[in-house]
Amino acid sequence: MTKDKTRFSPFRHQRKPTVHWKDSRQMHRVMHSLPGLIRGVLLELLDRPMSRHDIRRYVQRMSMSDSAGGKVDKAQLNLEGHLLAAQELGVMEERNGRYYLTPGGREVAEHMNEVIPLFMEWVLSAETASFLTIWFHGVFSVLKLLFGILSYSAGLIADGIDTAVDTISSILVWLGIRYDKERLVSVFIVITMFASVGGVALATYHKLMHPGPVTDGLVAFAISALCGLVMLGVSAYQYLVGKRRSNLAILCQAVDSRNHFLISMLVCGGILLSFAARAWDAPWLYYGDVVASLIIGLLILKGAIELVGEHFRAAGEPADVKHFLGRAMEGRKEKIVFNWLKAQLQTKPLTRQELEERFTTDLCEGTPKILILSGMGYQLEKGADLHRYLDRFVEQKKVIGDEGKFWLVGH
Repeated sequence: MTKDKTRFSPFRHQRKPTVHWKDSRQMHRVMHSLPGLIRGVLLELLDRPMSRHDIRRYVQRMSMSDSAGGKVDKAQLNLEGHLLAAQELGVMEERNGRYYLTPGGREVAEHMNEVIPLFMEWVLSAETASFLTIWFHGVFSVLKLLFGILSYSAGLIADGIDTAVDTISSILVWLGIRYDKERLVSVFIVITMFASVGGVALATYHKLMHPGPVTDGLVAFAISALCGLVMLGVSAYQYLVGKRRSNLAILCQAVDSRNHFLISMLVCGGILLSFAARAWDAPWLYYGDVVASLIIGLLILKGAIELVGEHFRAAGEPADVKHFLGRAMEGRKEKIVFNWLKAQLQTKPLTRQELEERFTTDLCEGTPKILILSGMGYQLEKGADLHRYLDRFVEQKKVIGDEGKFWLVGH
């Protein structure tokens, strides 16, 4: 398992004195006034001058690799204006049809080249993820338990119990990361998940024996919905960190946070049924809150059982769990490769070797530098990725493979 010893903090990073700018504030003002696309171009210009054609090819690669392809396409339409603005700000200059960094531009680019990977190491470190998780769980557990008790919502109380237990486990995850005990801590997370099932069962039983309406339901609904949406984002973030660090404890938390989102949606459903019970004079609908609480317990139990299986992997084997973000990332990568493949096969069929050579140049070696520095985007591997996707596209009947060549279906 990868040990995460990152101690960088963007708030403690020492800024070097500037040479070509009045001070670091002026340099940062100029840097942040540039569109993100041009900041990426500055990083590319550190290695070589670029023509307009080279810059447009860079934009195309960014549109393939970036999930915000629409923004990149819009930026491409304004490319000439962005290049003029960059020259006016004194960060690049054009000579003989090629763009070069000015001394001030090189200073900006070198600063980004140094700070971006350090900042991303801090953002995607296990310690940062665990600290943020403690904060969110602590705040949300208080909100859910307080408004669950006030509104007499078994579902919200059950969710609050689960989140409160998670606050304790999050603190232990943070301690485990600091003292290299991630796998031991992940065992405790699973145990606390089983324990929280018991707490949820008690809340469910109490509401089953004493059914009644959810009071102040609108406030309870808003609290549950807000907490759920935030935890969906937290789960995605935890998954990225857990995969990057192969950290099972953080991946366990990603699964748990995903469950919190689903749980919050169930609680909202139970509250809506309580509204309906009063509106339609149908007391039996009060049991919808009980059903929501029961499903919450089953979801927690399912997640705990899934993570138990993960503990039986070999110690050196990369940690992995089923997660919505993993499926989304794989789907996005597949789309990037297929869009590239369509462009290659538009005019004539190509062999596997011809495709591999172009794949290496366009999608592997041509990865924009800003994506490499940040560790984000989709950095594809040579050969292996292409062959895997080619076989998949043939199975999906998007591509025809015959006699060593590949065609697009319908061409």
